[in-house]
Amino acid sequence: MLGAINAAKAAIGSMTGQQVDAIVQCTRADDGDWTVAIDVIESFARMGDNDLLTTYAVQINAHADLVNFNRLRRYHREDQEN
Repeated sequence: MLGAINAAKAAIGSMTGQQVDAIVQCTRADDGDWTVAIDVIESFARMGDNDLLTTYAVQINAHADLVNFNRLRRYHREDQEN
């Protein structure tokens, strides 16, 4: 699992140029691929804790190669659901 998370973080970092904020979820499919949901900071807030975040789903295969990624949502940090 750690290898998939690190591969997903590296892929998102290189593709978006954005800083990873958090790993939201990591699941393994029956075929051995991993899907990692990652929050990245798209824009830092000027004041306070209202950064603009984006959640991406990143699919990594058993060889730690990027298979697919897509944006799931964009939101301000203060608007996130608990």
